[in-house]
Amino acid sequence: MYGFSLVYSGNFLAQAEVDDYDVTRVLLGIHPFEFEWTLLEGQSFQTPEAVMVYSDKGLNGMSQAFHNLFKEHLIRGYWKDKVRPVLINNWEATYFDFTEDSILEIAEKSKDLGIELFVLDDGWFGKRNNDHTSLGDWHVDYAKLPNGIEGIAQKITDKGLRFGLWFEPEMINEISDLYKEHEDWIIGDPGRKRTYGRNQFVLDFSNKDVVDYLFEKMSDILKSSNISYIKWDMNRNITEAFSAKLPANRQKEFFHRYILGVYDLYDRLNAAFPYILFESCASGGARFDPGMLYYAPQTWTSDDTDAVERLKIQYGTSMVYPLSSIGSHVSAIPNHQVSRETPLKMRADVAYFGTFGYELDVTKLTPEEEHIVSEQIKFFKKNRELIQQGNFYRLENSEDGRYSWMVTSKDQKTAILASYKVWATPNPPLKKVLLQGLNSELNYHCEQRGLNFYGDELMHFGFLNEVEFTGLLQDNFEGEYNPGTDKGDFSSYVYTFEAK
Repeated sequence: MYGFSLVYSGNFLAQAEVDDYDVTRVLLGIHPFEFEWTLLEGQSFQTPEAVMVYSDKGLNGMSQAFHNLFKEHLIRGYWKDKVRPVLINNWEATYFDFTEDSILEIAEKSKDLGIELFVLDDGWFGKRNNDHTSLGDWHVDYAKLPNGIEGIAQKITDKGLRFGLWFEPEMINEISDLYKEHEDWIIGDPGRKRTYGRNQFVLDFSNKDVVDYLFEKMSDILKSSNISYIKWDMNRNITEAFSAKLPANRQKEFFHRYILGVYDLYDRLNAAFPYILFESCASGGARFDPGMLYYAPQTWTSDDTDAVERLKIQYGTSMVYPLSSIGSHVSAIPNHQVSRETPLKMRADVAYFGTFGYELDVTKLTPEEEHIVSEQIKFFKKNRELIQQGNFYRLENSEDGRYSWMVTSKDQKTAILASYKVWATPNPPLKKVLLQGLNSELNYHCEQRGLNFYGDELMHFGFLNEVEFTGLLQDNFEGEYNPGTDKGDFSSYVYTFEAK
């Protein structure tokens, strides 16, 4: 099996052609639609790199080849081999409605629960009380944060947490000081109507003046405050692709020049702030690609944080990208995207297999929920090195909503198995899953079952899932009967295995 990927974040074309002799040719590169590049004498053009992997062990082998390639040879810098901190993001807890006191209250509770990084999301700058205003005005809103970013960052780090901050540098609102000063920095033909998407326009990153301005504004904030993490958002697509900076005969260079400008800003920020952890994001994962991983070692996978949806999203993302790059959070219920209510356990059991964090109001948890969250964080801290640096195997993805996957250590001595059931069914049979990546001759202890299993047993006979609910009996039934412990919809189980 062969796998192909393009180390590029702009418009691209990937296609496979099969000729009359069953010879397959794969082509990957910059999309030719509306693309041209003028080369003058003595100039050169560097095309994006394509990568190819080979596996004789199916899709899991292909994925592991991609994972190892990207972790070892593409992702770079301080965070390349580091496990990710457990974070809390305030977005779904507060949206734009917060004060310094309310933020500090969330941070205090987060620290008590074992969280390591607090991320202040959208709403801290300009007059950003809704999404109609202030993108581009990267100066603090002192009405919300009277001590500025420097003050809130210091207070949060004094509590023993790292501090992170949200930016959306590629965007601008019409209601902003930057728009008044530099309307010419917006993408679009000034003589024609420009599309306003999500109440914002896109800045022209093919214009070096734009990139220089943003580097200066972002650097000023990062230099003045104790900031460990940046979430780089990008919440709309580009329309009316036209740069006021480029002459008419160079307009077809725009899209490529745009992404080179994005890379330039990332590169300069990485060089100036090498210890900051950058997380990229574009419309909740639409720009998740190897090109971005070179500048930001993890990407926010999707704004859809529902646990059931995330099973499909993270399953698919893992085809090419390592778990250490997959942004995953435990969010509030009812879920803010689909209004589904799933158990706190299932939300964490899914989010474990990524960078892991929380996006809910921890000050509103019940004492029981606080205990559950605290135990979840302890479990993840104990196992995150294995999860983020081990070998990942997808085991099951069935039409009736059953998923399972696992991670094994490089030496095959430890493993974690996760099993998920979306929908309950009547009269279910016993279910088992065949594990992969273990040592056939080693004897593994499963902590949750209190039993030992040999590797060949787990891989060839399989591991029995929890007994599903098989229905209630009449009160006059005499005899032993196990109605099953796995009851209802949205159930999940995580098991750890250690060789003895």
